[in-house]
Amino acid sequence: MTNTVTTAATRSPTPGATSKQLWRVRTDKGDVFGPADLDTLKAWARDSRIAPTNEVSEDGQTWTPVTTLHELEMDWVAEVTTGSFYGPIHEEALAELVREGSIGASATLFRRATADARQRSAREQALENRLLEMQQQLYARVGELESQLNSARGDLEQARSALDAKDLEFDAERQEQKASQARLQAELVKRDGRIAALEQDVRHVDQVARERQELEHRLAEAEQQASAQARRSEQAAGELAQARAVQRDAERAAAQARERLSGSERETESLRDMVRTLKQRLDGARKLMQQVGAVIGGTESATDAEIVESHPPTASAPAKDGPPPLASPAGGVKPGMSLADLEAQAQRELRQLGGKGATLFKSRGKG
Repeated sequence: MTNTVTTAATRSPTPGATSKQLWRVRTDKGDVFGPADLDTLKAWARDSRIAPTNEVSEDGQTWTPVTTLHELEMDWVAEVTTGSFYGPIHEEALAELVREGSIGASATLFRRATADARQRSAREQALENRLLEMQQQLYARVGELESQLNSARGDLEQARSALDAKDLEFDAERQEQKASQARLQAELVKRDGRIAALEQDVRHVDQVARERQELEHRLAEAEQQASAQARRSEQAAGELAQARAVQRDAERAAAQARERLSGSERETESLRDMVRTLKQRLDGARKLMQQVGAVIGGTESATDAEIVESHPPTASAPAKDGPPPLASPAGGVKPGMSLADLEAQAQRELRQLGGKGATLFKSRGKG
């Protein structure tokens, strides 16, 4: 019903309306119509174009219910059902709704002012009846409260006497609490001392723990150093064993060298004896050559000569001054040898002497 009333409104002002005071109408859905003058609004109200829930505004900012505008004469209300009302609207609009059948013909129609008076009288009667009931209840409640007050006064006296007794007990308890507080304070002082001692012990323990950590760290380092030293010792022991083996090899080599040296010394001594013998033979060969030269120079026409091989002097028979005597034919040179035979014999002896020296030197080198 409300929608039927509001959607019938037109958005253009009525022709010929005055422009002194213009109004805008806003529906409950938020649609705004106008601006329109007051006469146009009255026509809208008569034609049921304005619903009781609409609002009006002159500036478009401040909105008030349309029922507050008394010039529109929207004062009639219809009781559609018991306790259900529609309005207020214009009288002609209400009659049109009745003719259309939107509101039943048996519905009660009344003006808003009469309804307000009836509502006020009924409300006043209800208030008076309620006031009488409340007075009766109040009187009954006052009696109950007085009896409760008398009972409370007796209880209060008993409570006061009990309170006095409790005060004495509280005094004794306060004295005891003071004594307990003094004891607690003394215990607190002792506890503070113990706490200070414990804190000092904790600091000492922390220091000991730090020192222990440092010692453990040092011990770990020492163990690492000991391990490294043990490895170095094992390595040194191995090197020592190798050195001893090398020493033993060197000693064996030295013993062999000494043996070779001793053999070399013996060979050297033998070689020296051989060299002395060779020197003696060489001296004998030289003397022989001198004799041969002397023979060749003294008898150039002779074809045969008697040459005797000379022997080196011995230690028991020292050499004499002057040339040696001629050797006998049995001395090693046959009578009648020529100069060529003497040279061949000397060369054979030299070759024999050279062969013995080379053999001696080779044997020494192998030793």
